[in-house]
Amino acid sequence: MQPTYYERLLADSRLKLASVLDDDITRLKGAGSLIPVAEDSSLADCRGRYVKDAIGQFKQALASSMSAEQFERFQQTPSFHEALVQRATQQYWTYEAFLYLRAHGERTLHVGSEACSELLAAPLQVAGADLRLEVPAAMVVFDSPELVDAFYAGERRANPGRHHPDAALCVLALEVRTSTASSERYLRVLSVHGDSRKDYRVEVRQFFLADKLILEDILDAEERNTWRGGEEVEQLIGLPVCKLAWASRKADSGFYAAKTPYYRAVLGALHCAATMPQRLSWHPGIGPPNAALSTLGYSELLPSSH
Repeated sequence: MQPTYYERLLADSRLKLASVLDDDITRLKGAGSLIPVAEDSSLADCRGRYVKDAIGQFKQALASSMSAEQFERFQQTPSFHEALVQRATQQYWTYEAFLYLRAHGERTLHVGSEACSELLAAPLQVAGADLRLEVPAAMVVFDSPELVDAFYAGERRANPGRHHPDAALCVLALEVRTSTASSERYLRVLSVHGDSRKDYRVEVRQFFLADKLILEDILDAEERNTWRGGEEVEQLIGLPVCKLAWASRKADSGFYAAKTPYYRAVLGALHCAATMPQRLSWHPGIGPPNAALSTLGYSELLPSSH
């Protein structure tokens, strides 16, 4: 299995993410906040501190890439504000998924080309109530040019990531309850297509796991699936709420409809991992750190014919 997005970020000495996560896990355990709940003030404090630090480093990197005068002008443009919000949103989701993944054993699933082909083609005739992660957060690594193609479906502009079909797709899934008193659940999905050189595309989606809807219909439930954390992200980085039109507009239904096969594969893989242990083959972790291979222990999802 290729090195994961999770491992690449933890290895970035500028972020010091491993120590940040370990300190916050200890802090949140003491506060009893290691079950993902949307309205958790202790988690929000830890996440906000991390996002602000990450955005500070991002600004410094931008400033060092141009002259002081150029950077001053760039900060006045919508492109600068959009870059900040996009990076902050990515770090917002990354922090939360990484925190729970690390706190609950770094549960990882690898899916190869043959199993991916099956997942892309199989409609999800399973109710939302039956999709439950065994732990709050899990990571799925897809090695499949066919799935990479599905990931870029509906793109309005050519993305260079299309030319890197052999780079893995790393998906972090986090199951979140709407409140401590509610049984309603969301599945937050962070998808990153990249390799050791760069991340070619990052996408975030949220799905409301309605108990009585089948997963295929949940993929189409646009309004209930809308993530409404954009205002918090803008506040964290000091922008006026809804300053950016793109951040508050509704999702393009045609774009998301084109993505249905991709998310069908993602949800299908998570469901198979939880309900079909006979299709899993365990691979123990390796060490020391290796630029070509992941050091994580993981389960391999085998094709149904095995």
